[in-house]
Amino acid sequence: MRLFDSEPQKIQSQLARRDESIDGDLVEVTLDSYHDHLSAFIFRLSPAGARRDAAISARGDQDNSWDAVWEGSATRDSLGWSAEFRIPLSQLRYDPNQLEHTWGLQLDRKIARKAEVAFFSFTPKSEQQGIHRYGHLTGLGKLPSPRRVELVPYALAKNENPGVARNDPLQKRNNVVPGAGLDLKYGHTSNFTLDATFNPDFGQVEVDPAVVNLSAFETFFPERRPFFVEGASIFSFGEMRTQNTSNGYTFLHTRRIGRQPQRFLGGPNVTFVDAPLETTIATAGKLTGRTPGGWSIGVLDAFTMREQARYLDAASAQHRATVEPRANYLVGRVKRELREGNTTIGLGATAVNRSLDDPALEPIFRRAAYVGGLDWNHAWSNRRYAFDGAIAVTHNLGSAEAIDALQLSSVRYLQRPDRVHNRRDPTKTSLTGYVAEMTFAKLAGLHWKGSVSYQEYSPTFEINEAGFLGSTDMRSVTPLIYYDETRPSKYLRNWSQFLFWNPTWTFDGDMTYNGVGSLTFAEFPNFWNYFLRLDWRPPVYDAFLTRGGPMAGLASGGGIQMELTTDRRKPYTFGLFGSRSWNSAGGRGTTIQPSATLRPSTALKLTLQPTYTRTHAMAQYVTAVSDATATDTYGTRYVFSTLDQHQLALVTRVDWTFTPTLSFQLFAQPLLVAADFQDYKEFARPRQFKFEVYGRDAGTISRDASGIYTVDPDGTGAAAPFTFSDRDFNRRLLRGSAVLRWEYRPGSTLFLVWQQSRFGSIGTGEFDLGRDFRELWGVPPENIFVLKGTWWIGR
Repeated sequence: MRLFDSEPQKIQSQLARRDESIDGDLVEVTLDSYHDHLSAFIFRLSPAGARRDAAISARGDQDNSWDAVWEGSATRDSLGWSAEFRIPLSQLRYDPNQLEHTWGLQLDRKIARKAEVAFFSFTPKSEQQGIHRYGHLTGLGKLPSPRRVELVPYALAKNENPGVARNDPLQKRNNVVPGAGLDLKYGHTSNFTLDATFNPDFGQVEVDPAVVNLSAFETFFPERRPFFVEGASIFSFGEMRTQNTSNGYTFLHTRRIGRQPQRFLGGPNVTFVDAPLETTIATAGKLTGRTPGGWSIGVLDAFTMREQARYLDAASAQHRATVEPRANYLVGRVKRELREGNTTIGLGATAVNRSLDDPALEPIFRRAAYVGGLDWNHAWSNRRYAFDGAIAVTHNLGSAEAIDALQLSSVRYLQRPDRVHNRRDPTKTSLTGYVAEMTFAKLAGLHWKGSVSYQEYSPTFEINEAGFLGSTDMRSVTPLIYYDETRPSKYLRNWSQFLFWNPTWTFDGDMTYNGVGSLTFAEFPNFWNYFLRLDWRPPVYDAFLTRGGPMAGLASGGGIQMELTTDRRKPYTFGLFGSRSWNSAGGRGTTIQPSATLRPSTALKLTLQPTYTRTHAMAQYVTAVSDATATDTYGTRYVFSTLDQHQLALVTRVDWTFTPTLSFQLFAQPLLVAADFQDYKEFARPRQFKFEVYGRDAGTISRDASGIYTVDPDGTGAAAPFTFSDRDFNRRLLRGSAVLRWEYRPGSTLFLVWQQSRFGSIGTGEFDLGRDFRELWGVPPENIFVLKGTWWIGR
């Protein structure tokens, strides 16, 4: 491809690691090799030779995890620049039985300094783009049917147990161990590919950021491991083309496969423990592909090993215990695409089965968990309108203790004493639930667009064995409308205005959310971008505040968010995000997040993003104490506090690309958190947001020198006193990784990895930036080093 430029000296030529985003000039070739208007493959080059490839779905979603083995190079001259692509046919999918091949073709070029993109096959902005809009590549004749066999063995050396105490008799500190494994890719036919991995290692993957979570809900971390990331889009389920929903779930969350063992060994009779940090994946495989008739099929199966831990009891006797049983994870996905991708109907299923050969495991682990669902996407009028939805059913099996743990979990709290429907039954040995969602959307048009969605999550819906779900027990209707202006004017290049409403109820009919809000996006003539969000929330109920106790009230409140970012075409880009929230009870929160992206050269990119958050929460949960005299709250006293919390994080990324095949990436995130718990108090009455502060509104409270609080809840001795520990804390954390990556030949890579983590904590609750930052570096670090090499063998 020859790319002419009248000012070649202004071409923005950037280097980047493969598949990383580029803000400079680039060119892309997209091929619909099936020529079914349903899928395509995209290949990108920058003037400096940076590469990206991706698979594209019928709706235009890009799966950047798809990696082909191909070559590309670019050169600059006095006329502009040129790009050359060398793509083996073995990396594409097509029907080899055709006598005369015709492929869909799209070419596009980005000129960064003009913020301009030129397309070979153009679609007006008021209409939906997509593969069905591509042009045609003809004259290919009959293409061969190449054999696709790829083997990627790896070998590594890794140090283990860097943070083990020196007096630990069970583990050797900084134990260097070798490792080996194999990845296989086999093109069973021209349409289907089998991927398999044996004893995989993902030590080169970027670490998760540090977090401090004081809520009852699990923190979601995205999948980063290459085997599970690549081709993951074919397993996606229930996607709806809407911009406003009240809840969501992840049908397949592959972070569940190989996670940290779930059984914890501790207590006064345990002195030292040698437990694995992750569950070994013995083997995993997936078969993916598409038939000429428009059927997309995906099957994934993974087998994880039984994990055991060693521990010493108080008498120094050594024992072994299973902390994670053997398990098999099976996922199936089938989609039928009709009307050139305008209509899709699909089925999805997951099955998790465990071998519970130890009776001690039965109260902890479920024996089996199954999910099955139907989803659809339907568009018409040249994809101007869409009707999407999904229905899924879950069924979990296990002992009465294991199923009761599901009912008690923060996802649903079926033990809530004032619940009317779906009450807890501790004798159950199975749990079955469902979710139903649908949306109607106007996707295209000159200005006005929008959607309205309906969601229903039954209280017994449970998908967390192979998926991810934060909370359930809700029904909602979520309308959204927006006005979009893409024609530049004197004051704005483009702008959009959104209005939305999110009324949400439980299955008992209690309204738990009723937010109304607006969003404004605008781009100025100087290419600066502006964002504004306004929210207002009237009083509603909160089913989770007491963490299994009675329904609470929730005070009215509101919020504002603003962000301003400078011209992304420039080598130095800056941004500032700020938010402020409040409620009528006196709670408030503030977040300030400046950011800077610096590109001092075409090869170096530095990103800095400090975030400071200050929270003043009026109802931070502390504990619950059984007391028959607490008749207003069903025989339990729910203890809360006012919380003042400071949190400061600094995300730092360095991307240094020496050549298109040699790069260095650094990620570091120090995190300082101080939490000061004040005014310990008691939840007063159900369905209200009222509390009685101990020592002022009710009873007495005292604190001893060791930090233990003693509470006499009514001050008369009629109610039994109880105790709890001081919750104040200061935590200093650091998570970081550095990866040197060299693709020394196509498909073959050498990694040198350094990971470091630090964790320290004290109990003051006072935020002192200078002191906390200094003491963070005084915390002994845990360092992990990995040297890993892969060798691609293919034909």
